[in-house]
Amino acid sequence: MKTTRFLPILLAFVLTSCLEGSLKDESADAGGEALLKIGLSVDDSLQIVQTRAESMDASLVPSVDSLYVELYKFGKKQGKPNSKDGWNRIYFGKYEEAKDLTWRVNAGQFRLLAFHGDSTACGFDKPYFKADREFPVDGGLTAEGQPNLTYMEAEAKVSNVRITVNFDETVPGSYYDYFLRFTNLDQLKENGEPNKYKQVLRYKKGETRDAYMMPSENLQIEFMAQHEYGDEDSWKYSVVETIEAQANDHITIDVSVKDPRYGRLSFEITTDKNLEKKESEIEILEIWAPQEAPQIVPAGFPNGEHAVVEGDVTGNGATISIVARAGLQNLFMKVDSDFLKNTGIDLPLGSEVDLADPSLDQTIKEKLVAAGFQWQDDIRGSRELTYIKMTGFFTKVNSLNLSPSEKMNIADFTIRAVDQVDKETELRLSSTAYPIIQTLSIPEGNVWAKQIVSPILTAPKGVARLFRLQMSTDGITWTDFASFASADASAIDFGTLTVTPDTRYYFRTMYNGNEKLISNVVEVMTETEQQVGNAGFEYFHTKTITVKRWFDSVERDWYLPYLSTDTDPWWAVNSRKTMPTSTTPAHIDFKCLPCAGYSTDRYSGEKSAIVYTVNVNDANTDGTTFGDKIPGEIWIGTADDSGNHKSDGHKFTSRPSGIKFWYRYDSQNNETFAVNIILKDAAGNVIARVEKTDGKAAGDWMQAYLPIVYSNNFAKAASIYISFKSSVSGDISMNKSIEVAGKNQSGHIGSVLRIDDIELVY
Repeated sequence: MKTTRFLPILLAFVLTSCLEGSLKDESADAGGEALLKIGLSVDDSLQIVQTRAESMDASLVPSVDSLYVELYKFGKKQGKPNSKDGWNRIYFGKYEEAKDLTWRVNAGQFRLLAFHGDSTACGFDKPYFKADREFPVDGGLTAEGQPNLTYMEAEAKVSNVRITVNFDETVPGSYYDYFLRFTNLDQLKENGEPNKYKQVLRYKKGETRDAYMMPSENLQIEFMAQHEYGDEDSWKYSVVETIEAQANDHITIDVSVKDPRYGRLSFEITTDKNLEKKESEIEILEIWAPQEAPQIVPAGFPNGEHAVVEGDVTGNGATISIVARAGLQNLFMKVDSDFLKNTGIDLPLGSEVDLADPSLDQTIKEKLVAAGFQWQDDIRGSRELTYIKMTGFFTKVNSLNLSPSEKMNIADFTIRAVDQVDKETELRLSSTAYPIIQTLSIPEGNVWAKQIVSPILTAPKGVARLFRLQMSTDGITWTDFASFASADASAIDFGTLTVTPDTRYYFRTMYNGNEKLISNVVEVMTETEQQVGNAGFEYFHTKTITVKRWFDSVERDWYLPYLSTDTDPWWAVNSRKTMPTSTTPAHIDFKCLPCAGYSTDRYSGEKSAIVYTVNVNDANTDGTTFGDKIPGEIWIGTADDSGNHKSDGHKFTSRPSGIKFWYRYDSQNNETFAVNIILKDAAGNVIARVEKTDGKAAGDWMQAYLPIVYSNNFAKAASIYISFKSSVSGDISMNKSIEVAGKNQSGHIGSVLRIDDIELVY
């Protein structure tokens, strides 16, 4: 028979609070400039009552240079509103850098914060040092006319709670094992939010180091002792005290067994100036050590419910885990269900069954096993993890392929675990059969010419692999088209589908091959493989302008990349930039010359487009140049009478993945030509942009390919813009002759670019 013993313990609590003075200047910014310098030190003596002869371990005291420094000023910062509490940080860094700095600041109220360590630490050898000072900085000048200097000194002290525990020789002489446990019982922070820093510290037998915790309004201290060697049942415990522990407090506890026969425990709470003694009796209770009630943790029951869906043959890993550290006495399970009465699954419904009972009725046990329940044998008294597996049971239920139109209760479970000191925990769970609800969506922007991107099925319940995307071209005959590519929560993505351009499709989903489980039907029309107009530049017409000279006039031809009868032309040129309507008489070719047209030098067909850099000016001669160098340009859009862009782009409803074109390029002084491609949506937003400014010389016809990358993959195109420029910089060669419109034309001409056979790639 075990003997109950009591523990008289002497506890000395030494609490010291180190409070900094607070200087407040209600006027905040009083005006004027001042100089500010700081000096820091580290307190290694703690300046509090200590029960140990030695000071803190020197290795735990940080060097002053390792302190982090933050400097704040109260009030507005750079014209912005105040921060939440009015303090705005103006400096952050290590003290080894800050100690040599002198700040020029506006006068006002300041705050110096210095720290080292983790303010949320819980454990041994983890002191947190902090200095926090508010102070005013005054403006004004010294006798020498310099701004006043404010020198602020502060000392960083230990600012978490320091705990020292001394077990004297009577404790190990009375108990085989023992420890003190410190628990932060604060439930809420000041703003009402849950306290995420729940801390528990164990000060075990043989430990001599100091420990550190966060401040706590309710720090609970418990003592645990093992009376008999190797006997886990002989652990006893009692709550010693619940105290308030503030920042900078040093709590020292001296534990001493005065008389093992009685349960008297005396302890002293000592501050730095006053001494209070309080005696009370604490009984070391006859219960299992400070264990919580049994823990019951379900898996496969999110939010306490197990979903039963057609086609799921896995049982979703439904398992109940149980731990009773005081030893499991009873493990009761009760199943309530109206549904199971009519399924052939025979269970003892409505009554508790003790799965930990070694003498459990064999008939009841066989029914549970046959229904798919599994549990460990010989679990009475166990302090280890045990379980109830329900996977087999739910596999049987799921195999019924239930497809209810509304959710339906399958069964309710009550699990109750009782330990050997009569602590118990009860958990209620349920299982529900859910209908398969399918909502298919294919946004319009996801439908391209040759692909449909990410048809999404929203299905709150169901097994992803059992959903099939089906396709039809008439809305009547359906074929399986794709299975899921990925699944996230209730969203099932069918990936990227390969389709035919300019085709109408119908899509739906079917679940588990069940014709009764069909989604909505989505109808889409794929984009066409649209091309730009006059892509081979076979269509040009010639216009004539009259150029007035001093005593006569002369007609000059220029070339437009569309037929004169075309009511919706695609391309425009900037030739009117180099074709004034009046000039001086002589050297007309150097004063009025188009910079764009067509060429008989082509890759295919009869023509290609040609753009070239031109210099024209009234003062030009065949041997002089005075004008601007203007690169020739052809673009999709329209031009005004001066050759400027009047509009950019043309209606276009397809989204190509790239562009091909053939070109020849005669580069002047290693110049490069430029290509610019823009697609916009109906709102005018750019959804794709391609810019190439490094087009290099090519003596023979070459094909270029530029990929088109979309910044918005889900917006439909409404217009396309393409521009070709003869050069980026604009150099020229005097009195140069090139072929334009089938004849040689001379002028001050630079780089020459020919373009043919534009093709958009899908």
